[in-house]
Amino acid sequence: MFGFHNRSVADLPPWSNALNNYYWRVRVEGRNKTTRRKFYRLIRAERLRLVELGVDAAQINAVCKYLVSMKQVNADRLHVALQSEKCDELNLRY
Repeated sequence: MFGFHNRSVADLPPWSNALNNYYWRVRVEGRNKTTRRKFYRLIRAERLRLVELGVDAAQINAVCKYLVSMKQVNADRLHVALQSEKCDELNLRY
């Protein structure tokens, strides 16, 4: 597993399924810039939709930061961000 030694697996909240899918597609597309741009536009729209639903912007940023790099440091920051009070108040289910 050369190159993946710093990858981690974190439990994502249920509201982040679409973001997880879009960031996966960005990683898979590689060199196809037009398709990557399309998914970055979808990510921006999904982030805006989540903010309008009332999800904390700091939590959305933490999820996106983790999905971009999938590093242990970002997984730890994600865990801390999701433990905030506002995450417990929201029961968003999709």
